[in-house]
Amino acid sequence: MVKQLLLCKRVFGEGVAFAERSDSVSSGLAISLFQDSVEMYVWALVKEKNISVKDGAPFMGNLETVQKTGVVLEHVAKLIELNKARVGFKHYGNLPAPDEAGKFQTYVEDFLRTSFQNHFSQDFDDLSLVDLVSDVGVQKRLKEAERSIEAGDFYKAATEAAIAKTMLFTKLDNFFPKVDRNLRDVDSIVNKIPGTRHTRTFQSLTEYLEVVREVTLAALLKLPLQDYTFLRNVLPAAFQMMSGEWRTQSFGARQYDETMCKRAVACLVNISIRLESVI
Repeated sequence: MVKQLLLCKRVFGEGVAFAERSDSVSSGLAISLFQDSVEMYVWALVKEKNISVKDGAPFMGNLETVQKTGVVLEHVAKLIELNKARVGFKHYGNLPAPDEAGKFQTYVEDFLRTSFQNHFSQDFDDLSLVDLVSDVGVQKRLKEAERSIEAGDFYKAATEAAIAKTMLFTKLDNFFPKVDRNLRDVDSIVNKIPGTRHTRTFQSLTEYLEVVREVTLAALLKLPLQDYTFLRNVLPAAFQMMSGEWRTQSFGARQYDETMCKRAVACLVNISIRLESVI
């Protein structure tokens, strides 16, 4: 049942991403996703409590059935308002105000936080979406990143996240091979030519092609460009040695904090889940 709760939390998170945009269509999509997360939760209750419901019963019908069994649900009036907004957008094409999703985000978060605790004794914040990552190696790194965040070791969290990122993108090497690192070594040959000392042309070309490769992969995975750019600009570079040992290289004296590291983990969970639908 914990996985069902994690799915509710993830769908809610997808809604939050749309709610952060400033247009009516995104607001409507956010409202739809918020309602979906609530509906998934109600179904989790139906299954957990073994409540009998009619086949094809609508959301409001299931909500009423659950309440009639004696299960206490908080914020029901707000859920009814949410459902009306979702019906208006999804079925009738009524566009909500661009900022209306923010109100429903608060409604649903309050409902999920209260309900997770009251019905399943689960803390909303303690449920980690990292558990939805199926790749054991990547999940291990992200779990270690979360533990490091909890311990206040943000540099360690960033390095673990960087390794997870490299592991994820390496999965696509068979589809889009990495740039041959020997290409940068051509500079050492060119620099032997008189008048061309300290040339970095091929190193710069290698770095540029690698960025183009990752941007293409981000587009393939339909990742939000701001998330990809965030990971590329914030996380250190991670490399796996022939021995299997991982090393990271930071560029500049960047200071990591809790918000930055948590966002990195969230972005990587999203990438991992999207990857599972590609390969």
